[in-house]
Amino acid sequence: MDKEIRVRASLAVVHDGRILLVPHYNTDAGPVQWNLPGGRVRFGEPLAETACRECREETGLEARVLRLLDVSEVILPERPWHSITVTFASELLGGVAAAEAGHPYGSKAPRWLSAEELRGQAYHPRRAIKAALPDVD
Repeated sequence: MDKEIRVRASLAVVHDGRILLVPHYNTDAGPVQWNLPGGRVRFGEPLAETACRECREETGLEARVLRLLDVSEVILPERPWHSITVTFASELLGGVAAAEAGHPYGSKAPRWLSAEELRGQAYHPRRAIKAALPDVD
């Protein structure tokens, strides 16, 4: 990977006391890390639109941005890796939850997880998820 900075946008969608997360497999954090739906910002695409598009692509669900929730950063110079994730609090509008079709890393079925179900699990970005679901460790 080049020495570039990746800018990502994600949504924290909470419904009935559970947060919407997507599994990422075989990460530095372990065999499964639960991530907020989100991804790379395209040139000219506003952050909020990126977050909603990525949520729709990764989960099949529609949501709308309510407010800025968190900005987090991961810097690993030895890899080299530098990413900035802008997370928005959001509201679920509808749709049917489904894994992203044809994902290059296999099936990544989204799940609604409670704070209790997240205990002992790897999840990212931690501060944003804790802000959206305060009871999580």
